[in-house]
Amino acid sequence: MGLGVRGLSVLERLISHAALADQNLTFDLHLVDSNPAQPRQYDIHQPDYLLLNHACAYASMFPSARSVSHAPAMRGPNLFEWARERGMRVAADGFTVGADGRPVRPNDNLPRRVFGEYLLWFQQYLRDNAPDNVRLIGHASNAVDLQQKGDTSILCLDNGDRVEADHVFVTVGQRPSQPQRDQDASADRLIGSPYPLPGQLASVQPSETVAIAGLGLTATDAILALTVGRGGRFDRTVLPERYVASGREPRIVVFSRSGLPYRARPAPSSVVSYEPVAFTRSAVDGLRTRTPQLDFDRDVLPLLLLELRVAYRRAALLQQAGAQDAEAFLLRARAAAVEGRLDELAELPGAAEFDAEAAYHGRPTPSAQDSAASADGETYQRSLESWMAADIANAARGFDGSPFKAATEMCREVRDTIRYAIEFGGLTDASLDRFYRYHVEAINRLVIGPEKERSANILTLLRSGVVSMSLGPNPLVSWDDDSRTWALSSTAFPVRSTVSADWLYQGYTDRLKSLRDDPTVVGAMARRGMVRRFKPDSPVVSSIDVDDQGHPVGEDGSSASRIWVFGLLCEGATFYNGYLTSPERFERAQFDVDRAVHQLVEGIRQEGQTVSAFEGGQHR
Repeated sequence: MGLGVRGLSVLERLISHAALADQNLTFDLHLVDSNPAQPRQYDIHQPDYLLLNHACAYASMFPSARSVSHAPAMRGPNLFEWARERGMRVAADGFTVGADGRPVRPNDNLPRRVFGEYLLWFQQYLRDNAPDNVRLIGHASNAVDLQQKGDTSILCLDNGDRVEADHVFVTVGQRPSQPQRDQDASADRLIGSPYPLPGQLASVQPSETVAIAGLGLTATDAILALTVGRGGRFDRTVLPERYVASGREPRIVVFSRSGLPYRARPAPSSVVSYEPVAFTRSAVDGLRTRTPQLDFDRDVLPLLLLELRVAYRRAALLQQAGAQDAEAFLLRARAAAVEGRLDELAELPGAAEFDAEAAYHGRPTPSAQDSAASADGETYQRSLESWMAADIANAARGFDGSPFKAATEMCREVRDTIRYAIEFGGLTDASLDRFYRYHVEAINRLVIGPEKERSANILTLLRSGVVSMSLGPNPLVSWDDDSRTWALSSTAFPVRSTVSADWLYQGYTDRLKSLRDDPTVVGAMARRGMVRRFKPDSPVVSSIDVDDQGHPVGEDGSSASRIWVFGLLCEGATFYNGYLTSPERFERAQFDVDRAVHQLVEGIRQEGQTVSAFEGGQHR
């Protein structure tokens, strides 16, 4: 049912496990996807200025050996090695990849369409390396229904075909909400689906104003589509760089609830390795001795902020005194944590150098905070520009040279502990809603922002006047029938301002709230009672319910032992499901798939000589 990034990972595990099985045990693998290995975000036809925010040497479809223990990982090139093998080069603009320019470097953020080509190659690599006891059967179609007949699943495709299987892997990705078919005049001026770009923005004229809701990676993509994508360029022969307009750019107004852009990503010189001291699984277990369901703000966040301070101090010591002093500090900190003397950790030296709460919550500098409280939008934007400039300077120093960036990167390193604290009902309902409404963005703002060059581009556009962020946090957005424009009014400043926009671009995807309304196989499974929402009363969490083995939970509360669901469809019951995997790290997504395939193979050894399964990646 689709064959995107997660579906291809499942296929790799199925093939690797089948190679270890008795060769008399045959596997029929049905691959259902109308456009295999081409999820929309990695379409090979998109322009090169739409980049991965992942350095190419740290992106790979081949699992790390530490992530898969039940069958050896297939070996093959990461994205950097694959691009170099094909002679790809980066042009002088820093993003166009082709035959001209300098060689690709390990820290390059390559175009997403190049990763799409890598996915197509990886799919063919899996086909070419499948053992003789594996038969791959492709179905260029989408699934629209799933029926159960005893232990057999019957998949109905939109071309009328029916496929029978003993086991099912569902990795269809995030299900978007269905567009409202109303007659409101504003609907004609609302761009409700952010991709594909630049096509979604083609109707925006140079004389018009477009308001972009969101300040994350999607907003960055949209800004580039409206500037570089329309012939503008960044002149990097001068410092600071300047933007050379084409004259085809519209006026761009960007806003969000927080009013803060994502932080710039440094180019990694190595994989950051950090063993937590305060924020550990055992610490979470200790919290649960007092209450089975935690409150993230009250229980979990203090430990995470404490760990940020530990990580900052360790990185500062590494830089100032060397590895010996840094490791000695960690030993002392670990001893304090083990003995429960967390108050000692809270008084770490160097506290004046680093405000963990300000870093986590994304607060601007004190002067910027004062501006936001007492001035207008223009003053706020100037403070944001200073904030971004300081952050970009930190990113330029890298994880090795900036204790701040080394500390914030720790939030990526402890994502499995965050997952352990919140998944499968680990938080109260109210806290889970708060986590997904606020904390997910706060964490993402720290660790999955655009690469530092792209952040510098956005800063240049702000300074040049092409882009504005002067509305501040959480502006009021409304449609004006008289002028047939969107009205955006600031709410955070004593001096209020209103901006009129011809277009409103929604730089995020609304997740489906009613599973039964989904037109794909997910909706069909919900209508049959095979899946249910994890928190049906939540206005925020739209995940389906799964158990700790990845099996979907039905309306009757039972788990489907022959069906597994992985990926963004489970975001809420589990956490942090949508990311590219690294060849250097333990990756929970690959671990879970490996465990599931092992469970499948062990379960069928005594059942017969043929196993039929279908699996997939992402609907588009």
